[in-house]
Amino acid sequence: MQCLKSIVNTIIMYTRRFWVDTETTGLSSAKHFAFQISYLIEENNVILHSRTLELRPNDYEKYVFSKQAEAVHGYSRDKIVALQPETEALTALFQDLEQYGKDRLTITGYNINFDIGFIKAMLNRGGAASAFYKYFDRMHCDIMQLVQACRIAGIICLPHINLESVCRHFGIDTETTHHSMTDILNTRAVFNKITGILGAN
Repeated sequence: MQCLKSIVNTIIMYTRRFWVDTETTGLSSAKHFAFQISYLIEENNVILHSRTLELRPNDYEKYVFSKQAEAVHGYSRDKIVALQPETEALTALFQDLEQYGKDRLTITGYNINFDIGFIKAMLNRGGAASAFYKYFDRMHCDIMQLVQACRIAGIICLPHINLESVCRHFGIDTETTHHSMTDILNTRAVFNKITGILGAN
């Protein structure tokens, strides 16, 4: 338990967070793309800014639209290709990062490496790959790993630790899951529940 508290307190040290979640057309950042990105910019546990971007690459014809993914998020191919071009969405993202990310933000989310892969792919398409570490720390915080540590420690007893199952365990509303803003707000709520249980400060 003490070791787990130490891990949580280490995460809490990173007080400038970029909470982010994506909805994608599939599981591979090479074959698919993120069409919805929601983020919260937080400092000292206060949300300074939030935004949801819905977008598609200029060359979306090159990418796969998975039917399995569509069944999860409910966005058809026609709905996705009608979204704003990715280049326009990147402008809004960079405006936010210029305002809030000059001292670098810690990317935080649930199974966060998945989302990072799609964000990096988007930046690569926009010719802005170098911007990633301009605005973001190399240290990332994955709340799913924290949940797994709690399960190993016997604090959470669940057969599965997907976000929806964990939210139900903590009594967090899951009615509108698989919208990126709902999912990232729920991820933040899970983190707050765990820190409350552990009495981390």
